[in-house]
Amino acid sequence: MGLKRELGVWQLTFASIAGMIGSGWLFSAFYASSMAGPFAVISWIIGALIISTIALVYAKLSLKMPMAGAAAVFPKYTHGKLTTALNGWSLFMGYVSTPPLETIAALTYLNFIMGGFINSSGLLTQKGIIAAVLLLIGFFLINSVGISRVSKFNFGLTFIKIIIPLTASIAFLITYFSWSNFTNFQIQGPYLKTILATIPLSGIAFSFLGFRQAVELAGEAKDPERTLPRAIILSVVISTIIYITVQLAFIASFQWGNLVQGDWQSISSSQYVKGPMLVLASTLGLTWLAMILLVDGVISPLGTGNIYQTSTSRVVYALGDMGFLPSIFKKLNRFGVPFFALAFDLFIMLIFILPFPSWQSLVSINSGMSIIAYATGPLALEIMYRKGLFQGQKMGLIRILSPVAFSFSILLIYWSGYPYTLYMSIIAIFGILPFIYSVKKSGIEQGDLIGGSWFIAMLIGIPFLSYLGSEGINFIPFPYDNIIVFMFGLLIYGIGTYLSSPIELGEVAIKGEELKEIPD
Repeated sequence: MGLKRELGVWQLTFASIAGMIGSGWLFSAFYASSMAGPFAVISWIIGALIISTIALVYAKLSLKMPMAGAAAVFPKYTHGKLTTALNGWSLFMGYVSTPPLETIAALTYLNFIMGGFINSSGLLTQKGIIAAVLLLIGFFLINSVGISRVSKFNFGLTFIKIIIPLTASIAFLITYFSWSNFTNFQIQGPYLKTILATIPLSGIAFSFLGFRQAVELAGEAKDPERTLPRAIILSVVISTIIYITVQLAFIASFQWGNLVQGDWQSISSSQYVKGPMLVLASTLGLTWLAMILLVDGVISPLGTGNIYQTSTSRVVYALGDMGFLPSIFKKLNRFGVPFFALAFDLFIMLIFILPFPSWQSLVSINSGMSIIAYATGPLALEIMYRKGLFQGQKMGLIRILSPVAFSFSILLIYWSGYPYTLYMSIIAIFGILPFIYSVKKSGIEQGDLIGGSWFIAMLIGIPFLSYLGSEGINFIPFPYDNIIVFMFGLLIYGIGTYLSSPIELGEVAIKGEELKEIPD
């Protein structure tokens, strides 16, 4: 039985909003303010525009391949095994680092009730690490017995996810509004450079990556050609309005106390790091709002973390189904759950907790790994178009947006700065291991190595340019480094398009090899 196409524009829109409004609103406004001050609002606008270009490309792609784990499968048809392995691994690492991220967010707010989880610098204590490990194990146990279907209830919470941030913002603005917070400020370095770096480093990019929820539901969309692009645009627009409102309210209502007014960088080491929105509400005397934020700050991230552990197992299942991981990872237990995939996810999640014991230290790596994987989408779109898969369909500006979206993806990674770019490439290059496993199991195919060479070049080029650029040794100063990186992205896009797999694509190839659905 196929998927029922019964989701309309607003159902798809709310699905993406539910994915975008998570722990990001509880922390990103704070960290964005600590980096860019009042210019953080511009960072949100630029971030929304960039993510929108990437999201629209995936909306078009999903019409051709509406299946679970599709983002991991596109390269299989366009560039062969090496690119598929590297892309799938990067996507997996982006997914698998989300539950630890959300767990840290929840413990940061839970610290106000129980204490001892977070130190004065916003890092997990030994007690906090133990609590995070126990929570992740709890997610694993819940998912392993098939209770993951309760995650669908998250869609019903979308209205709450919209109402609470807006209510908090309005309450802040009514209680206290200071124009001087927008006019009296100190920011280190060139303004534009700081504005751009704020997008990946403060969690802005991470906050928008939830657009993929609508993309993943493409197989259940009514009239997807019309509803999917509209839903994605609506979800990004609505989420942008919410995030900008929250950002404006945080800046306007911020209480400096013993801090030097206008020194936004200093707030990163203040009491606000323990729970930004909750501390601000308490400082303003909004006890009722503080209680709401406390509950939301614990429950919402934990719910998102639980759902993402389920989603991550689907990516591992997809890799196992394509032969990049042992077949045991697609084996289901008696509850219809890929138990060994879940266990593997848990192991990797526990590793992430140790080197990244704070929300901000993990958020850049998380978004960067996802964006590395998403970079294959624009290439896949162009290759599929050239091989006739979109014949007879209106492409509009999508083909023009495709190379731009790819270069924007490269820039988002680059803005994370050195050595974060190096860490991301090192993590991504471990995708070689699934490739080796696949080759040993089923042999190598024509174009596998050549088809993946552009991905390797990208992983080497980004940290190299980052080291030479304004965030490294400054051999290439700002803004020339950004121009060179954008052009580098266009070059890699051209090479990647040229080195596509010789396999001829067709409707039968795409539709006939869909991944088996895991029972709910």
